[in-house]
Amino acid sequence: MNRWIFDKNHIPQALFFAAFLIMLILPAAFMNIKKDQVSEYENKMLEEWPEFEMSEDYMKSVYNYVNDRIGFRESAIAVYTEANNALFGSMVNPLFMWGRQGHIYYKDKDYIAAYQRLNTDREYIDSMVSFLEKTNDYLASKDIRFLYFVCPDKKTIYPEYFPETVNVDESRQSVLDYLDSRMAQSGVEYIDPKDQLLAAKGGDLLYNKMYDVTHWNDRGAFIGHALIDEKIQNWFDDVPRLDASDFDLEMVHVDSLDNAKFAIDEDIPLFTLRDDGMADYTELLRPVMDCNTDTFYTHHINQEAPNNRRLLVFTDSYFQSYQKFYDDRFREVYFVHRQNFDYVQYFVNLTFPDVVIFETAERSISSEMPLTTDFSDYYYEPAYKGDGTFESDPGVGYEVTGASGGRVEGSVIWLDPNDTTAIFRLDGVINAPADLGRMDVYAMTDDECMETDYSKLHKQSMEEGVDRFSLSIQRRFMAQQEIRLFAVSEKTGQAYMLETFEVRYDE
Repeated sequence: MNRWIFDKNHIPQALFFAAFLIMLILPAAFMNIKKDQVSEYENKMLEEWPEFEMSEDYMKSVYNYVNDRIGFRESAIAVYTEANNALFGSMVNPLFMWGRQGHIYYKDKDYIAAYQRLNTDREYIDSMVSFLEKTNDYLASKDIRFLYFVCPDKKTIYPEYFPETVNVDESRQSVLDYLDSRMAQSGVEYIDPKDQLLAAKGGDLLYNKMYDVTHWNDRGAFIGHALIDEKIQNWFDDVPRLDASDFDLEMVHVDSLDNAKFAIDEDIPLFTLRDDGMADYTELLRPVMDCNTDTFYTHHINQEAPNNRRLLVFTDSYFQSYQKFYDDRFREVYFVHRQNFDYVQYFVNLTFPDVVIFETAERSISSEMPLTTDFSDYYYEPAYKGDGTFESDPGVGYEVTGASGGRVEGSVIWLDPNDTTAIFRLDGVINAPADLGRMDVYAMTDDECMETDYSKLHKQSMEEGVDRFSLSIQRRFMAQQEIRLFAVSEKTGQAYMLETFEVRYDE
């Protein structure tokens, strides 16, 4: 019988083999298998386990899942990132890069190409300006003020700190240069605060050195919103001025980037409204409103405001935290993501604003927007400008296809006082003789006349070959009153009464 003899000379090899096995087993044992996980260092959603199918894509998805979720991956990335920064001054991050004198910049390829003036898409900017002109004409027909605002990038205001290895083709027009020239021809109220920001940057930083470098900081934002206030002061005499003395300014310390876990050491400015009488009603409409996305959506009401004016802002992340510059000066403030551009008319008729602002970030015009936002063939149902005279034609009728927030019985809209749904919605289709052409449907109360079509719904109607309409009205605006539903022929201009609804409440 052979006896196993322990050889102490084999100890190093045994320990190495054991360590090797542990290194193989532990990462697999500690794999992150939870759903909806985010990498703090890479600022991305981790791959989810794919549904089985016999394909090469399935195997790639499995590989990506294991690669994203293997145990200790975040710790390894952290060590690698911090070591590269400490030893070589190199930022190993998919989103950000070092500039000069310790400044950090966005590292997106489109952002860098825009800095070099290599991706100014004139055709796309032309289509956006056309949309803004149509929006301006529509809002002007309803006596609503309109303003377009573009937010310059940090690279535009502080190009001197951009990585010196990136060159600029000075013979080409930048996105802002071309946009400025087109907007000057448009007749739309427009603000590009680039010149004011460049003039003011000799003092305090208007864009942080390291933190949140894809946006301006509160100092830069205040300059931009003060320019908006100049327009507002020319339009209305009952809206107080934007005044820095109404805010407290403090310096807040941050020790990590906003969109990635990367150690920094910086103090950033923050304005806080002193006497904020705002109440947050964001959840009033959000669950039932029609939109593409409710990201960035907020709704604030200030009963102490010195007027009854409403502000509607279509915004991206540049404006998302700046309701504070309006909360004490307007009765109601709505901020809606600009990706809801197909719903502009819907929100106008839902909120009855005095002012509409459309804002975009400079970087979005050359990167995200061309991929997500198609401004071509944009539709606005024209505002009703008739004299209130209606004709009768038994061939012109409508059919209710759905209702929510209340019920429709004949010519009565019943509202339940115990129903907390904030919006009453009536959907329908219009039926009319072909010789009248397309019909525009409107709803009129004692105070307002609302269009019941908007670009998104119009496109749906065109695809289906059906004339759809949709009335959405906040229930708090529906006292016991009449709502007249009527249609106007686009071909003849004749108006036809469809129904006079009486609004009643269940007992």
